[in-house]
Amino acid sequence: MKKHLAILLWAADADQPHLCSTPFFHAAAAAAMDTEVEIYFTGRSINLLRRGVAAALPSGPRGRESVYGFMRHAAEHGARFFACSEAMQEHDLARADLIEEVCAVGGAAAFIGRTLDREWATLIY
Repeated sequence: MKKHLAILLWAADADQPHLCSTPFFHAAAAAAMDTEVEIYFTGRSINLLRRGVAAALPSGPRGRESVYGFMRHAAEHGARFFACSEAMQEHDLARADLIEEVCAVGGAAAFIGRTLDREWATLIY
């Protein structure tokens, strides 16, 4: 069984909050199973890393928890968040604008490297 999981977020964004909680739920579950998890935020998904954005998004119709709550759970279980440098430039984001859970800036090359590595499984949302 693979013990590494790279997740790419590009369609899950603040304009569609109903698509946002599942990737983090899966990331937390995988991390809880002692799997190394990396989440790459690209395209409009980068805005979920902007301070205050995910905290203001309900995770679903009942809104029991914010999208940020799911993100925090994933991070607490060990998932690491990577912000795409190109997406940051496109959306006028500086490192200081991002939530504290972001561990590094890493773009397409980093994620593609994971997809080419047999030790890593990948999911795309």
